[in-house]
Amino acid sequence: MARFFERLIGPFASDRLDRPPSRLLAFYWRYVDQAWPWFAILLITAGSLSVIGALLFAVVGILIDRIELAADAASFVTANVWLLAGIALLILVVEPLIAFFHIMIMNLGVTPSFSGLVRWQTHRYVLRQSMAYFQDDFAGRIANKVMQTGFALRRSVGELVDAVWYVAVFIATALALMAGQDLRLALPLALWLIVYLVLLCRFVPRISTTSAEMSESHSRLMGRIVDSYTNIQTVKLFGHTRREDDYARAGIADQKQRTAAMMRNNSWLDFMIGVLNGVMLVSLAATAIWLWDQGALTVGGVAAALGLAMRVSAMSYWIMFVAAEIAENVGVVQEGAEAITQPHAVVDAPAAAALRISRGEIRYEGITFQYGEGTQVIDDLSLTIAPGERVGLVGRSGAGKSTLVQLLLRFHDLQAGRILIDGQDVAAVTQDSLRAQVGVVTQDTSLLHRSVLENIRYGQPSATRAQAIDAARACPGLFESTGGFP
Repeated sequence: MARFFERLIGPFASDRLDRPPSRLLAFYWRYVDQAWPWFAILLITAGSLSVIGALLFAVVGILIDRIELAADAASFVTANVWLLAGIALLILVVEPLIAFFHIMIMNLGVTPSFSGLVRWQTHRYVLRQSMAYFQDDFAGRIANKVMQTGFALRRSVGELVDAVWYVAVFIATALALMAGQDLRLALPLALWLIVYLVLLCRFVPRISTTSAEMSESHSRLMGRIVDSYTNIQTVKLFGHTRREDDYARAGIADQKQRTAAMMRNNSWLDFMIGVLNGVMLVSLAATAIWLWDQGALTVGGVAAALGLAMRVSAMSYWIMFVAAEIAENVGVVQEGAEAITQPHAVVDAPAAAALRISRGEIRYEGITFQYGEGTQVIDDLSLTIAPGERVGLVGRSGAGKSTLVQLLLRFHDLQAGRILIDGQDVAAVTQDSLRAQVGVVTQDTSLLHRSVLENIRYGQPSATRAQAIDAARACPGLFESTGGFP
């Protein structure tokens, strides 16, 4: 049975690669829409449980009134057998059954898979960003945004259903039950709700803003630390561990400042709600006793009203923390969405075909290129490389030697001109087919954190084990230094 619920949401069911919307609500809906039937069921089950929870207080009030009128226990049971049986059925069968489906869908269906769905789709979109996108940012910061956004989106939606919706239905039911007894009884709770919402509306946006700043600070700190670890050899070669200490220290200090700003808002909101709850409880109790004294409310009605008020008071603290957490998660999602939803700078043409190599001629025709708003690196350059010809490029650092190769691979788009391979414009073919046909040996050795065998096969995943071993033996000392493949 557990496996049935675990398969409700498929993290890899969609392979869409279109740009996610930058507007926050649209960004949320893009992913919630893919699992909306299950979120709708969660709303129904959470609302049903909330109504049952509120009704039980009213039932207790009815039982108190009937016990007060009964001569003894036997006559009470006899006169209320169907009411007692209905209460037992509600508590022992209906409520557990609804709770079972709610828990299973949330814990087994949504929690394990929904974050993965968001991460899978955002990762695939970010992975296809241009080289400039990754060169202008920390890899650790980008990865942190992808990971945190999926988690925060799932948490904020889950808490909205499990907490905010549950409590909203409970308070609405409580107000209806109190108004059903006497409209004056519902007045203190209604006034409390108005002030409570005003406080949340005043403080939650602040918490959301400071949370987004804290998340951004966390991402920057993560980027700084990962940058130090990634380039640890350079750090140690130059003896700059203290310099890296200072670099991380500045990031940690900034995050501390951002976190403190968020917690100041949380603390004030906590204090004000505590005072508000005290006023509500005292005023509602006084109103209930006065109505009882006037004969407008029974003892059971007083007990039910006080029980509901105490439950709402307890929930208000819970909702305060949940609202702050939702605001924090929304801030994380908003900050992540700003980075994730950047449009792809280099995209395949609508009718792009696969590159087909027949001879291997390369032509640069009047190309012009500059990085961003900087100075031009290449200005109106034309160059033809015949099939089989070897060409050496000589020049000072920054003259554009590596840039010519990057433009051939279409890591960047030209400002003017075009590059042709066997007469095919590289801007008119698919990027994957272009790069699959061009072999590049870089100055810096780059290895993925995988086995040596997987790294050798990376350029040709279909290569057999024997072919990989032959390739390794063709590189002096590689196969022997690794001790062979396991």
